[in-house]
Order: sequence, then structure tokens, then C-alpha cells
Amino acid sequence: MRIVIIPGMGCSPVSKSNWYSWFANEMQKKSHVQCILRDFPDPYRCRESIWVPFLRDEIGLEENTIIIGHSSGAACAMRVLENDDIGKLRGAILVAAAYTDLGIESERQSEYFNRPWDWGKMKNGAKSIHCFHGVDDHLIPVKEARYIAEKMKGDNFHYTELNGVSHFFEPWQGILDVVDDMIQD
Repeated sequence: MRIVIIPGMGCSPVSKSNWYSWFANEMQKKSHVQCILRDFPDPYRCRESIWVPFLRDEIGLEENTIIIGHSSGAACAMRVLENDDIGKLRGAILVAAAYTDLGIESERQSEYFNRPWDWGKMKNGAKSIHCFHGVDDHLIPVKEARYIAEKMKGDNFHYTELNGVSHFFEPWQGILDVVDDMIQD
């Protein structure tokens, strides 16, 4: 089982950003789980044309892979899920996800928001998909995640809103619980 963390914009070095190292350390305690925590190319623009090929060709994604995308990394994960060149994954966790560029030029330049989302393909891109969002997220309004949840609802999709987590800069137990469920499936 492989778990790949797709970081948010500007997270470089990744190992010193947000909750990523904490999560990787928790995954090291599990037998048969490899957590990929790597710096990504183009960390301040996070362009789809660079990140998706990097994930596919450099890191490698396969049926026993769980991807975890945070913020801009969640947008990347969403594009991975709808990508025909990547097979169905074990799971995907979207943390603080958006479906629009929020009117922010740097998000627009990331390329994720320059065309409509294919919600059907996205739903079929992983066996299980979970989205976490903070009600008090000051960077990505909760209405963004609620829209995603509405479009993605179904048997393989779960949505959790939390209070007091803002944009998920700190560790939280819920992500470990969801990963455990995905591993057991």
C-alpha cells in the first residue's frame, strides 16, 4: 500500500510544512504502508502540466495507492482522479478542496481551474474518496467543498466538515481514521 501526499501551494520543503511529516511518521508505524512525502517541482505555481506527469511518471500511481491532496494539492488530486492515463486508485482524500480559482491569479495559473470538472470520471477514479473541510477555513470558503460534496455524493464518497481547523495547518485524528478505513477496504 502506497500513500502519496500532494502538498499545497508554496509548501517547500514539504517535510517542514503543515501536518505532512506528522502524517508520514504515523504511517511509518503501519506495516506494509509506504508514505511518499516528497518535494514537488514548481512548488509556488503547482501547475497541473507539471504535477500530474510528476505524479504519474516519477512517483507512480497504481491501484493500491491512496492520494492525499491538500489545498492546491486537492485540486491536483481531483484532476488525477479524472485522468484517463491513470488507473483507478485505492483511495483519495481531499483536504480543503476548491472547484474554482476563487478569483486568485496564482490559482488560475495552476491550470486546474481552466476547464469544467468531470465529476463522473472523478467519482470513478478511486474506490473510496473522502473530503475534509474546515467550516472556518479563511482561504477556501466552505461553500467550495459543499459544492464538491454535492457533485460527488454517492456510495464511494464521504464528506466531513470540522470546526476549529481553519485550513488544516495542524494534525487531526480524522485523517488517520479515514486512511485506516481505506487500507482495510
